[in-house]
Amino acid sequence: MVFRCALLPLILTLVACGGYPRDPDGTLDRVHSQHVFRVGLIASGGGPDAERFIKRIADVTHARPEIRHGGTEPLLLDLERGALDLVIGELADDSPWRDRVTIIEPLAERGTQKQPILLNPIARNGENAWIMLLEREARNSGGPKP
Repeated sequence: MVFRCALLPLILTLVACGGYPRDPDGTLDRVHSQHVFRVGLIASGGGPDAERFIKRIADVTHARPEIRHGGTEPLLLDLERGALDLVIGELADDSPWRDRVTIIEPLAERGTQKQPILLNPIARNGENAWIMLLEREARNSGGPKP
């Protein structure tokens, strides 16, 4: 009987926690249901490293990318308001956007050791299931190691 009483709160807790991590705006669910994810490529477009990463995301989600090229500010504004799901590009260390978006680990590095320039996937804050997928695929992409 004591075992049953102790087991009930555990079961209720697990049921209540089902579906974590969650995306408040449903990014990953939308990508899965619509089979599309919207990508913004900053400036140079990231070259083959960005292309490989986008292909990885497409393969994992069974969704096709809709790609748009543009400047940093317009693309990050669209990301923040939910018109894009992912932005890939270089972001300055002192950019105010670093507090407003989630910077995923880099796909590539250029520049010098003193002044590295990192190519990062960037996601909307709070879309945690989507961010976890992006982080996992960035780690598995073979990008620069510390």
